[in-house]
Order: sequence, then C-alpha cells, then structure tokens
Amino acid sequence: MRHTVITSLFVIVCVATNVRADDARSADFFESKIRPLLIKHCYECHSEDAKTAEGGLLLDRRAGWLEGGDTGKAVLPGEPDASLLISAVRRSGDIQMPPKKQLAASEIQLLVEWVRRGAPGPRDDIGDTAFSRLGDQKYLFAKAKEHWAFRPVGAVEPPQANDPVWNQNTIDKFVYASLTSRGLSPSRPADSRTLIRRLSYDLTGLPPSPESVEAFVSADSNDTAVAVSQMIDELIGSPAFGEHIGRMWLDVARYADTDSFYRPDTRTPHYFPFAFTYRDYVIDAFNTDKPFDQFVKEQLAADLLGFSPDAPELAALGFLTVGPHANRNQPEAIDDWIDVTSRGLMGLTAACARCHDHKYEPIPTADYYSLRGIFASITRIDPLDEQRQPAAPGYEPSDTDRADYEKKRAAIDTKIKGAGDKKAKNNRRSIAVKIRQTELAELLLFHPGAPARAMIVVEKRRPVQQPIYVRGDPSNRGETVPRRFLKVLDDAQEPFASDSSGRLDLAAKITDPNNPLTARVFVNRVWGFVTGGFLVDTPSNFGLQGSEPTHPELLDWLTHDFINNNWSTKRLVRMIANSKTYQQSSDFRDDAAAIDPTNRLLWRANRKHLSIEAIRDSLLAVSEKLDRTPRGRAGELWGKNYTRRRMIYGYINRFNLDPTLRAFDFPTPMQTQPGRGESIVAPQALFTMNSPFVVDQAAAIVESERFRNCANDGERIAELYSMIYQRQPATAEVTRIERFLDQQAKFTQAKATESPWAVLAQAFLMSNEFQYVD
Repeated sequence: MRHTVITSLFVIVCVATNVRADDARSADFFESKIRPLLIKHCYECHSEDAKTAEGGLLLDRRAGWLEGGDTGKAVLPGEPDASLLISAVRRSGDIQMPPKKQLAASEIQLLVEWVRRGAPGPRDDIGDTAFSRLGDQKYLFAKAKEHWAFRPVGAVEPPQANDPVWNQNTIDKFVYASLTSRGLSPSRPADSRTLIRRLSYDLTGLPPSPESVEAFVSADSNDTAVAVSQMIDELIGSPAFGEHIGRMWLDVARYADTDSFYRPDTRTPHYFPFAFTYRDYVIDAFNTDKPFDQFVKEQLAADLLGFSPDAPELAALGFLTVGPHANRNQPEAIDDWIDVTSRGLMGLTAACARCHDHKYEPIPTADYYSLRGIFASITRIDPLDEQRQPAAPGYEPSDTDRADYEKKRAAIDTKIKGAGDKKAKNNRRSIAVKIRQTELAELLLFHPGAPARAMIVVEKRRPVQQPIYVRGDPSNRGETVPRRFLKVLDDAQEPFASDSSGRLDLAAKITDPNNPLTARVFVNRVWGFVTGGFLVDTPSNFGLQGSEPTHPELLDWLTHDFINNNWSTKRLVRMIANSKTYQQSSDFRDDAAAIDPTNRLLWRANRKHLSIEAIRDSLLAVSEKLDRTPRGRAGELWGKNYTRRRMIYGYINRFNLDPTLRAFDFPTPMQTQPGRGESIVAPQALFTMNSPFVVDQAAAIVESERFRNCANDGERIAELYSMIYQRQPATAEVTRIERFLDQQAKFTQAKATESPWAVLAQAFLMSNEFQYVD
C-alpha cells in the first residue's frame, strides 16, 4: 500500500514537472520567436502600450487572440488553417494583414508553427485590464448597475442646516451641508443692484432698465425676499424668458437656417426657408411652460400624436428636420438623428456603437441598429417642398408685405417656367432647379410676406427591418434587429409597434418617469444655463465616462421634484433663482479658494461672461433700439440692413458660420452641443472697437432723447452710467471722464461737428463691466 502511494506521488511529480517544462518551452518559443514578430508588425495597432486595438483585437496577451475582435476569434489553437490570423497574414481572405506589406514567408511559417503548438502566450501574461475590457459589454453592463446615472431617481430627504437663513430653500440645505462638511461657509448675499442685473441676464438675457433697477433697490430695502420673488416672477413671465432659455435648447437641437453644404456653381448654401417655425415653437414652449416630457414627445413624433393638419405643434418636428445632411448622405442623417436623440435628450453617446460595440458604455452595436431602424423608417420632406409641408398658423403678413411677395414670386416663377429643361453650363442640374434653390429659396427664407410652413418628416409605407451592418459596412449585413429601446434602460427590450417607425414608442421610453436619465440631463442643463456652472460637468455625457455630479443628492432631489411637478421648467428656474445659493456674492475669497479653487462646492456665485446673443441684444437694449417683436423669419445680424430684433431671430448659416459668432464661442450647429465654451481672444475686443454695429449703438445712445435732455456734462456722465451700467458713477469716475472730455476738446476745437460723447459711450460698451455679470 505504502509502495503504491509513493509510486503514485512520483508519477504526479514527474508529470507536473514535464508540464511545467512544456509550458516553459512554449513561453520561450513565444518570447523568442513570436513576440518580436508581433512587436515589429502588429503592436502598433493591436496593443495596450500603443493604446490601440484596431478591430477590437489585442495581440499582447493570450486572451486577446483567443477571444478575438469584432470579426470573431483570431486564433484556434492547433488549427492554423482555420485561424483568422493566419488567413489574414497569408492574405487569403477578406482581411489582409499587415495592411501595407505582406510578411516574409519565414515569418508566416513561424506564426503557423506557433498556432500549431497551441498558440502559447507570454511568460507574464497581463490578462484582463481596463484597456482590454473596452467594449466588453458584459463587464460594462455590470459597471452600469452601480453607476449613479443609471440608478432610479428617488425622493431624497434634504439635510437640516443649523443656519435658519440656509434652512428655508431645499437647494440651500444641500449646498450648506456640502460646504460645512469641508469646513467652508457661504458667501455674503449680493447687493441689490448686482442681484437684479444677474437675475435679468440669467432669466431673460437682457439688462434691466434703469427704472426697474431703482424700483427693485427701493423694494429690496423694505423686504428683500418679497422683492426678489416678485422680480423673478416678472422676469419668468416675460416673453424674453422663452427667447433666452430657448437658445439653450437650440444649441442642443443644432439649429440653423441652412444645410451643411453649399452649391458650388452659385456659392450659396442650401436654405431651410421654414426652419424659423421650429425656433418659434421652442420659444413658445418655454414661455407657456409646456411640460418637458410633452415637449420631447412632440419633437420626436408630433405627426403621430393626433394633432390637426394645421396644428402649431407640427413645427416641433424641426428637432429632426433642421439638422445637417438634409439634401444628401442619408446614413449620416440617420446617425445625426440617433446622436441628437441619445446625447441631447439622455446624455448617452449611442452613435459611437455604429461600427462596433461601444468601447466605453453599455451600448452594443445591436442597440445602435435598433435605433437606426426607427429613424430609417421615416423620410424628411424636402426643405423647399411647399406642397407637402403643412402651413404653420400665426404668421399672417400685412397686406403690403403679401402683395410685394406675390409680385416677386410671380417674377421668379416666370423665370423657372421659362428655363424649361435647359441645363446650366458645366453643371448637370437644370437652370430651373438652380433658380428654385437660390432665388426662390432666398425669397421664402427672408421675405416677410412669404408663407410659413412646418418642416416635417413622414412615415415610410413599410417600416425598415434593420440588419446590423458589420463594422459599419452596409454591404456586410448581419442579423436583423427589431426597433426597440436601449437595453441598459430597458432590460426587457420589447419590440416597438410593427406598423410604424416606432418614434412614438421611443418618445414614451425616453420620457418615462422611470427612465433615470432624461429628467436628470435636462435639470443639469437648466442649472448650468442659469448659474454658469453644471452639477455634472459633462452635460451631454452621463455614461460611465462622464463626470460625477458635484452634488448628487441635490441633483436627484431637483430631478424628482421636476418630474412630480409636471416637468415644469419655470418651476425649476424659479427654485434655483430664489435660493440663497444663487443669490450669493461672486466675490473671490482666499480662504474658500484654498480648499475649492474651482467653486465646485458653490461657496460663491459664478461670474459670467455674456454670450454673443446677450452682448448683441444688450447693445440694442441700452441704445433703446431693440425691437421686441416676437416670432417670424430670420434677419441679418450685421451689415447695412441688420435686424434690430433679438439675436435668436438672426440668420444662422450652418455651412459658413459667421466669423463674429465663432469669435464669441457660438457653437457649430453641425451636431448637438453640450454647452458653450468660454474664451477671451483678440477678435472679441476688435469687434467692439471696430464693428459698425457697435459704433451705431454708441451713436444712438448719445442721440437718444434722454441723453439729449441732459443739461450739463455731469448729467450726461450720470446718464451714460445709468443707461449702460444701470448704476450711478463714483466721484473718481466722474473726475476721470471730465479730464478725458477736456483732453478731447483740445483735439476737436478745429472740428466743431465732432463730439467725444459717442467715443466715450463706445468705450463703456467695450468694458468688462458691460460684458460680464457678477
């Protein structure tokens, strides 16, 4: 018995020793023969050190070639003729590697021998790493279960603040608790003049009038809380509120008045003559406080909600129709629709899964093509098709404008008819089409007497049965997937209606109160737009790669309240503006900055640089030239015939974005935008120095009745401060300006017609005080 046991142990030890020896020899073969070959030819595109895994394939670990990439397993151990890697290096299949030059025959033979030996790995195999798990959907779905943004939105009990002033507004309770936990205290309240200017700009995008400032300061001295609350209600109730916050949404919706390319023969863009009806729909929606969930449903599927054929809600479909790629490149148009829907509404980068499973998020390629099937099942009506786009109500032109339009339209129609079937020189397009896309399109876009129409989409007769395009290649079709929602948000993934595109089902899923993303994303956008700083720094990315919220409990409380109060934007804005957090001073504090230099804990208000919209609108407002007429067609922003209406009503050329807008960080409307950047560059100062538009407003200020009624220089100086800064000058400021006037008088004695006042007014308009909000 004992002899048998000893013999058995001896055999086991020998076998184990032989196995270890075989493993060592295999590892030696890999390290000496195969790894140098892979380093030379493959690691540039297939290794963690190079931070690339083309086709999803890593060749710096055994699991990499065994699991393979997007096209399946790269190696079948012991079977070189059946291994995709060997086929690729032999260039005997569709995939040929390395792509630029075939391996030497001796190198190919080494790889064949390696696979025949079982494709052994390195001595120290690094195994799975965070990099190698990019695109590992099982792993990413597991991470998503713990990720804050995918957790249900629930009621959060706010903490109690031991300061009675900070224990009244729920927002303040959360912020106070966060500050005190870090040994910080809030800043003092902003003074009355600072606060009304901040409120006016943040809620309407316009400066307050001098009269409203004085009235507010007087009321604030009696009862601050009442005065502030009444001012907030007044501003939120004004038409300017929707015009201001509507611009935030137009950035998300990538709004523009043209397509993304131009006609090379005429050097003109492809116009969207009726895009303005979508812009007006957005403004009206915010002014009427349309519930946000309904707002989303109408933008995705207004045509399926049972509205009458002439309902104003049909203009909501501009969310889909005013984007780029309207006249060509249908695959890119569908990708854009998926992107604006997923990133714009839910903060998910679903469009990244077009060619392979998402590398960073729990979104498999199948989910992308489920969404693609929805949008591939609709057709965007030609932007110039006047027969199929329904009339938009509420745009009745004057008799004079209508008559002038009809006269000009008749002349263009005559030209089109006279062109017949003639072709333009060096162009296959007919002259009639050329006239229609240029002269007629411009007339429809700009003339106030032209008809107004809603830009719409229509359902295809048969919904698309969408296959997966393997690696994004339409010619390489995989399995067909049903139209359905994202698995990370809908584990059951029940297919959508079989007799329609599924847009209505999609809208219902997106706005479902149990969807943890939609309301959170919008609440964060509104918070950032009003306060100048987001609770989540990546407003269009709430996925695994997005930023963590600075105040997660506050975000969830606001989101829960938002959903339970009819998705009301005005209620949300009112709560933010009424908080002590919002009403703090923006003064810098060394003690707080030492702990929280970027103000993530909200120990002070954010100082904000005005957007180009607010700058332009303010220039017109302080010069008393602002035209408050709402709705209607786009107008030119600059030049001799610039519109005096608010900038949201200005013409936006997507293909050739205005350079002044670019200089002031106006975002490109080529894709949905998370928010505005902020830069300080020379062209901004040059604009206020040299723009005829700015010069015009400075001249208008000194030509205004209120300025001309001033009796002396002291009154004139005070009036400039009141009109432009909404305050009175300090004694030192008056002294400096009087000295400036004396100096200018010496230079202008020989030119009695010249006055320094317009130059002085322009200097005020160029200042930081005018262009920043404290």
